[in-house]
Amino acid sequence: MRYLSIIALMFLLFACNPVKETPDKAVNYDSLRLDSIHKANTQRYAQTYIESGENIRKIIESRIPGERYKAFGIELYSSVLLPKTYIENSFSPLWITSYDSLTKVQEMVNFVRDTEYHGLVPDHYHYQELYARLESLINDSDHLYDPVFIANFDLLLTDAYFMIASHLYHGKVDPESLEAQWGIRRDKPDLPLDARLKYMLKHETVEEGFRHFYPPNPGYAGMVEEYKKLKSLIDKDFSINVQLKSGSIKPGDSLADVAEIKKKLTFWNLYSPDTTSHPGKYDEKSVEAMKKLQHQFGYNTDGIIGKNAVKALNLGVKERIDLLAVNMERLRWMPDSLEPVYILVNIADFTLQVFRGSDTLMSMRTIVGKDYRETPVFNALITYLVLSPSWTVPPTIQRQDVIPAVARNAGYLASKNMKVYDSKGKLVDPASVNWKRDGMRYTIRQSPGAQNALGKVKFMFPNKHNVYLHDTPSRELFARDERTFSSGCIRIEKPMELAQLLLSDMDGWSPEKVKQAMNSSSEKTVVLKSPAGVYLYYLTAWADSKGIIHYRSDIYNRDKEMLIALREKHKKWNT
Repeated sequence: MRYLSIIALMFLLFACNPVKETPDKAVNYDSLRLDSIHKANTQRYAQTYIESGENIRKIIESRIPGERYKAFGIELYSSVLLPKTYIENSFSPLWITSYDSLTKVQEMVNFVRDTEYHGLVPDHYHYQELYARLESLINDSDHLYDPVFIANFDLLLTDAYFMIASHLYHGKVDPESLEAQWGIRRDKPDLPLDARLKYMLKHETVEEGFRHFYPPNPGYAGMVEEYKKLKSLIDKDFSINVQLKSGSIKPGDSLADVAEIKKKLTFWNLYSPDTTSHPGKYDEKSVEAMKKLQHQFGYNTDGIIGKNAVKALNLGVKERIDLLAVNMERLRWMPDSLEPVYILVNIADFTLQVFRGSDTLMSMRTIVGKDYRETPVFNALITYLVLSPSWTVPPTIQRQDVIPAVARNAGYLASKNMKVYDSKGKLVDPASVNWKRDGMRYTIRQSPGAQNALGKVKFMFPNKHNVYLHDTPSRELFARDERTFSSGCIRIEKPMELAQLLLSDMDGWSPEKVKQAMNSSSEKTVVLKSPAGVYLYYLTAWADSKGIIHYRSDIYNRDKEMLIALREKHKKWNT
């Protein structure tokens, strides 16, 4: 009985205080399976990674002297940085470090494809081969655990990286290989491409990594974006046929051709289509659009439609793309660092700009050499000025221009305030000279004055071309759209302002003193306290600081040769 009572009591206690049972947790079998797969794949690729490194070492060590390194049987370009980089990495792959690390590979293949927008040829950097291998890797995971495949793919990616980086930084074409000389010294510091590669793979996207190699010109990225836009328009391009019967179309005119002009302005995104009933009227809105086009092409922005405006409208998408390609390459040739104060003269643009750092101090129009007396491309230092200069006629001009003029008109020299000197520097009576026979035995010098061909000042930067900047008495020529009238030197629109700027840090040379010296009857040479850099270069397309793309005529026919060289496969194998 007592035993039954104890049992009853225990039953009651358990009834009042039930034991709390912990429910079983649901097992996430999918998560366990994924974790297991991840672990297995990680272990499997770890072995592949080791074996891939051994294959890379074999490829590098087994190269026969005089032959190229090869990946998938494809000759590689890099013969210096490629082995150096892999040796420093213990021959291990650089791009695929784990079985799920394909992001950088995909970014790299996409960037190789997009080198087209830099004016380069993707297939020159193994694009087809890289794309095909990436597709194979994505479609067949067995390739991921093939150490021979991974080793060759990694080498191909690295080789493409080094060549693209080198060409973006230094340029693809060797300027010295071209007929048209490019005499500007690059003065670019050597960048450690291998160190940049390793940093990019760990800390940057591929596009961010390659931006370190872009030219410092702020418009370069804008040119790349414009190239992309133009590629999307290439199949939609069209030409218009405009008959300029009266020579030009002026604001307010009404002509059937204006409707076609508006259509092309719309295509170039300079004009919104009319909703009025007068599509043939050259109204204010279309005039403003035309002025934008004229600005883009360096013409006088008067809104008058002449042959130059029609030529600009009809410059096709493909031609614009070619211009961008050629001139992006020229920007890659430019030096990275310039003097504290420097002068840029774009020969094809007929302009001069003066900079202090990134600040534009002044801009002006220029006149450059005729097509048969081309202004050369080079850089130097302006070290001195000559105020109220005399002008010694250069031999070429004396032979081709002055002597024939004297032969036609005996009073030519006197009318130009020119004097004749013999080999000993003695003054000679021009009437005593047999000009046809002996004209080149004498020196002809023009005295300072209003008629002097050099105007009131010349800016000297000694060079082998005997080219310099100078004033000119022919001021009316600056109003022309295209200004190829000189014999090679650069005539400038604002000589007094430039002289005052360059002399501003020198005691005793106030603006008024400069003006007086420029209007003197005797020349005066002034050595600059702070020489200024001067760069005579040649660009027929570029983007300005506002992102506007500018195009210019190829006045010296240099673009065609450049484009051919750019499209050819590179021949340098020493990166």
